Amino acid sequence: MTEKRILVSTDNNALSTFKKDVTDVCDRSNELITLFHAFQKWERIKTIEAAEELMSDPQKAFDAAIVRNVQVTASGLTVDPEQAALLFNVSRSEFLNLCAGLSIPDDSQCVPCQQVKIRKGKRVISLNEFNRYSQYLNFNSGVFSVDQTKVDAALDKFSTYAESEAEIERYALFNNLVQMLNKWDAVYPLSGSDKLEVKRIFGLHLSKGGDGDFMINPITLTNAIQSIKYQ
Repeated sequence: MTEKRILVSTDNNALSTFKKDVTDVCDRSNELITLFHAFQKWERIKTIEAAEELMSDPQKAFDAAIVRNVQVTASGLTVDPEQAALLFNVSRSEFLNLCAGLSIPDDSQCVPCQQVKIRKGKRVISLNEFNRYSQYLNFNSGVFSVDQTKVDAALDKFSTYAESEAEIERYALFNNLVQMLNKWDAVYPLSGSDKLEVKRIFGLHLSKGGDGDFMINPITLTNAIQSIKYQ
């Protein structure tokens, strides 16, 4: 294995989608925490474990907070979170509706509903969605942020490199082919139909679509390199 490495191609669409998805998961995680804080004033999400519990089951986390903090006791009975919420004017049903992506009527008297910004019609983030990108996030003082160092380190997976001797030889073969075809065309000009046929045979590009100089097609070259890399 040679230490030399040549960039063959980068899937910029997949790369952009990855970065967007990481940011989206970060934002939605913070939105759920903000929502939880707005609808009950007793508890704060201070650990990533608590955040994951909230994502796993928002209703369970919310009801547990009510039960832990509403001091109503009766021998042999447990607190009903729904009734406790009604008793102490906690907007439990509105919280659950927002978590489920349901709308709140404009004339609702729910004060927290007016204070939080939530994506209308979209469920809050699930633990499965969070786990796909959690390794690229930091958690400090109850807030998630993107770990840019880890994101940058992951970007290489969207690029294909010629690394081994065989891969670099294949890379050189394509470059030499294109250079030779253009030299030949400069001395013995090919017709438009001939260029299109050569383009088809070798899977190349032409600088002017159906005419111009021969160019490497990154998809063809990437497939050629990967056929060696993963054989």
